[in-house]
Amino acid sequence: MPADDAWVEYRKWGREYGELVYIQDRNILILNDSRVAIDLLEKRARIYSDRRMNPMMKLCGAELNMALAPYSDDWRRKRKLFQQNFRQSTINRFHSDQYNKVHEFLRQLITTPDNFMQHTTALSQRIIFSALWGLDVKPEDPLAQNGVKCILTVGQAMLPGAFPAIERFPWLRFMPSWFPGCGFARVAEQCIRALKEANTIPFDMAVDNLKTDKGTSLIAELASKCEGDSTEVEAIKAMATTSYLAAGDTTLSSISSFTLSMVLNPDVQAKGQEEIDRVVGTDRLPTFEDRFSLPYVEAIYRELMRLHPPVPLGIEHSLIEDDFYLGYHIPKGCSIIPNIWAMNRDPDVYPRPDDFLPERFLDFPGPFTSINDIRAYGFGRRVCAGRYMADNTVWLTIACFLATLNLRGPQDKQGNVISISEDYSSGFFR
Repeated sequence: MPADDAWVEYRKWGREYGELVYIQDRNILILNDSRVAIDLLEKRARIYSDRRMNPMMKLCGAELNMALAPYSDDWRRKRKLFQQNFRQSTINRFHSDQYNKVHEFLRQLITTPDNFMQHTTALSQRIIFSALWGLDVKPEDPLAQNGVKCILTVGQAMLPGAFPAIERFPWLRFMPSWFPGCGFARVAEQCIRALKEANTIPFDMAVDNLKTDKGTSLIAELASKCEGDSTEVEAIKAMATTSYLAAGDTTLSSISSFTLSMVLNPDVQAKGQEEIDRVVGTDRLPTFEDRFSLPYVEAIYRELMRLHPPVPLGIEHSLIEDDFYLGYHIPKGCSIIPNIWAMNRDPDVYPRPDDFLPERFLDFPGPFTSINDIRAYGFGRRVCAGRYMADNTVWLTIACFLATLNLRGPQDKQGNVISISEDYSSGFFR
């Protein structure tokens, strides 16, 4: 199984072997076609919504992230709490945090543009910490740094082939970290420690702030209603931790891809800026109330999520019972990998699929579809529960970027433009 740019290799396999690619010795089914993904992961969601955790994920404590936890009564209870607090009708409470942090992000970029990655990484962290726990976290804070490490480690652990020793020989998890081939154990120990800290420390700080009248927050308010119910407290912690882990690298990936796309497509950038100047004006920044009046900016966002999904292979689904599809037997326990990257580049659906063309969404009949049709947010009962907040954050950042900044490629001392590579580093997040 390829660990680098696996989505590209999987698409090649699909073109050679057909729309269903089954890896027998690993019990993995790869889906490169959106129609098949909808048939299985949405229309048959009852049996395709489990998660299979590989040995490395278990060692890393990945079950603390609801997005990775098995499909169970406990998961459904936690998911219900998540949806109650992050559904489209309730996320207005996060708007002020999103405005404040995005505007601060822009000021930081103007002041120290060379620290782009640091500022972008901090953006999603600061929104989540402020909106959920009522905490103002700086990039240098241990909580923020530990979070980044565990996000990257868990993401890497999810890629088939990333840790081949433990995948092939699960019994190695019982061996000491100094044993040959067991370097993964040290990585897992650091990750689970960071995950447990992310699960408890900000929660305790938020609750303490409420008790001492230092400030309130969503998490503290929910915790105050639990009346000592440890099960409910764990659900609240899981919701907050999952929000943080899910938002971290996906927002960084989307904003990084947006800046690259604007540098490589200055005509698109200019059209977006013109629309904002014409509709919003130049005396204020765009707000969520402007969104439906900015169709081209919306199209830029949709095209970004199509061409550069933050998680190209989504998150594996697992089958809870035997199934049959198109005459093929799919065995119980099979891991289903939705190759979102390949689905979004289907030339029959998206002509010139490798080009950044927002106009393709303006040409679709009717108004913009629901964000539930953005495949980057997943499928069926495992669709991203925090998608409405993530959608708002990325859209607002894009709109404010276009309203305030001109993105251009670097130049040498003679003023000549230096070409920029379109290559991405490989990993679970792109």
